[in-house]
Amino acid sequence: MKIKRLIGLVALNLTFSVSASYADEKSKFSVGLTYVGAASVYKNVNNVSAVMPSISYESGNLSISYQEGLAYQFFDGEKVKMSASVAPRNRPYNSSRSSDLTGMTRELYYDGALKASYEISRGLNAKFKFATEVTDKFSGNLADISLSQFIPILGQPVIFQGGAKWYDSNRANYLYGVKASEATVARVQYAPGSVTTPYVSISTFYSLTKKTSLFANVNSSFLPSNAVDSPIVEGKNSFYTVLGINYNF
Repeated sequence: MKIKRLIGLVALNLTFSVSASYADEKSKFSVGLTYVGAASVYKNVNNVSAVMPSISYESGNLSISYQEGLAYQFFDGEKVKMSASVAPRNRPYNSSRSSDLTGMTRELYYDGALKASYEISRGLNAKFKFATEVTDKFSGNLADISLSQFIPILGQPVIFQGGAKWYDSNRANYLYGVKASEATVARVQYAPGSVTTPYVSISTFYSLTKKTSLFANVNSSFLPSNAVDSPIVEGKNSFYTVLGINYNF
């Protein structure tokens, strides 16, 4: 069985098989609004921004949200936590936003993922994620390893995170490559091979009331030369900001 099918089946089985067992446990439902602003790395694509509703639900170890999809924490140790999920992933770009991308169709897809975290010391955690695309759009994999540090600054919780994401050649080609069928006189065929992108992020949150909270995240990733050399890429850094407000029922 292909690895992407295995990850997808494991994640689906773990999430769906336990959902009924948590029906009677105390659950948490939240709604809100989220603003997302991003600086594109693709040629002649203007910075994009959007305001969208956010909805999440938690019951025991089971959670549902757009960002994390359907997730289940199947191991909750003193220092080690492990979970499985199936989540949607937005298309990397809209070809109608730039003439340099005309004829290059990219679509929303789903990832099946396994995650693990280890608490090294109070507030310091090592995290690992392996994901595989399960909808046959490009059959690619991703590995993400990072360190996060929680630091209270003037009473305000701040989380600093740094790490790197590795994309196999299939996923990197979907993000930054040009297929033979997409090549033109001005856009040559290009395959970057596997790609590793270091990144840093800062997150914080603030409770307005017992049920209402604000959150913010700033993230920047750094493309390697084999991604930057693509004929559809012109930026070296990918940058985005997320701001939001949530109300918990």
